[in-house]
Amino acid sequence: MSTVGHESQELTVVPAAVVSRILEGLGKEGAGIVETVYRQAARGELVNPDSLFLRPDPSDRRRAIALPAYVAGETPAMGLKWISSFPGNLERGLPRASALITLNDVATGFPRAVLEGARISAFRTALSATVGARALRGGDLAIRRMAVVGTGYIADATVKAMAEQGWRCSSVAVHDLDEERARSFAASHTHGITDTVTVQRTLRATLEDADLVLFATTAVEPYVGEADWFCPGAVVLHMSLRDLKPAAMAGAEHIVDEVSHALREKTSLALALDEGIVQRADITNIGDHLDGRIRRNPGKTAVYAPFGLGSLDIAVAALVLQRALGNEGVITVPDFSGASTR
Repeated sequence: MSTVGHESQELTVVPAAVVSRILEGLGKEGAGIVETVYRQAARGELVNPDSLFLRPDPSDRRRAIALPAYVAGETPAMGLKWISSFPGNLERGLPRASALITLNDVATGFPRAVLEGARISAFRTALSATVGARALRGGDLAIRRMAVVGTGYIADATVKAMAEQGWRCSSVAVHDLDEERARSFAASHTHGITDTVTVQRTLRATLEDADLVLFATTAVEPYVGEADWFCPGAVVLHMSLRDLKPAAMAGAEHIVDEVSHALREKTSLALALDEGIVQRADITNIGDHLDGRIRRNPGKTAVYAPFGLGSLDIAVAALVLQRALGNEGVITVPDFSGASTR
């Protein structure tokens, strides 16, 4: 029986420290990858099966999600992100999310690499937010007032990415159910994007007069109840997907990364569709906005709710792996699959 080449038999393991070092230098290139993937998705050029949710106990917020994907192009990639979200970890002094990403050889299907995935996932989520915001604001990076709801790791990564890309805010208002965490975020996690940060005790006060809103919570039940809580023409980055009640979405334009994905797992958009407040035909893909095929109405609130395409994780992970090979701390397991002995 013939065996596959040596390069397909090795498994490369890229731990968190190496992933972090490489991501620090990928801001502009990473944003380019996200834009390319979104354009490919809008044109139907990717393979993004539905993600699979595992909930050990359906009554609480613990969950793990599997996102498989194949990315076409000059350097194709395929693999799987397996990410868990256990909010109770924060009380243990541990990160809420942990993940790994596996990559397979596209010619043989053999496992090629395992990378620490939580950092890659947060990195691409932050870039998803900034790419969408830039497109929906017509390239305008000067924010009058930004509202940040939920001040955890994703909010920090998003604001950091915005600052690195040249975004600036006259003021930022932050809100979190944990006021101490909100104060910590205001003090040390705005990355120079503004000189004026306020911590708001109420959600209504946080959203008031904000032309850019970032939701980055772990909410599983919608709690924002009225559409007029948003400033007319505001861009709402609904990264946590389940914050808005259907009434709060009335009259807005709705933009996603892929429509069928965004209407799963009881997202706010799915609930609004069920109640007839949003029509499926009116939901657009961010890739079409990036390509200029669709332009938003600047007088309407734009709610951008990317469900999270596995192809983003796989594309970014493939680039990280390419840069990681030969780095100190990277582990190579020869003949991981035992193919050479069969």
